[in-house]
Amino acid sequence: MRYAAERAETAYFMRRLYRQGLTTTSGGNLSRRVSVNEVVLTASKSDKAELQAEQVGIVSLDGENLSPELTLSIETSMHLAIYRARPDVDAIVHAHPVTASAFCASGVSLCTHYTAEGYAILGDPVFVPYELMGSTELADRVADGLRAGAACALLENHGVLAVGKTLLQAFDRLEVLEVAARHTVLLSQVGQARPLQPAQLEELDRFMGRPVASRC
Repeated sequence: MRYAAERAETAYFMRRLYRQGLTTTSGGNLSRRVSVNEVVLTASKSDKAELQAEQVGIVSLDGENLSPELTLSIETSMHLAIYRARPDVDAIVHAHPVTASAFCASGVSLCTHYTAEGYAILGDPVFVPYELMGSTELADRVADGLRAGAACALLENHGVLAVGKTLLQAFDRLEVLEVAARHTVLLSQVGQARPLQPAQLEELDRFMGRPVASRC
């Protein structure tokens, strides 16, 4: 089987995503870049809790299904658009964790500024306006939103997405995003939240070796 190890790893992270309660049986999709022109991507109509390597397809960056025995995810075009826009990205995790996804349908911002870990790992997520799932319009909007280098995105009335150099990094970012969402909810109930201050955020940007974000 071509790319056996890479497909097995992708299936493993999908099962892990499901075990952690970060997606549903039918929801979410993962991919990783395996060559200059090819990507492995989870297939459609598969049980995410039991996904195996043979249920992970192969697709070229121009969209040709190289595993025709499988029906690729409806979000294939979104994954490919991100890879074309971000040469630094080698893995993508898209899912619908409950708390973070609630912010995708809310006028309230998900704040990553409450813990040093949250901001260091995520920076500031981007918000992507609504487009129909599986559409080329959604693919273009998400790729444009991430083009400047963001690590994660909130897709309006849809779900969340994280990118990375590895599937572990992308998975970690999505998991930390869900934790940041829970912090945002809990602190709104507790009151007297103390987010990191601009100087502290700039210090973390420098610590992580990324451009210091401009702030008001």
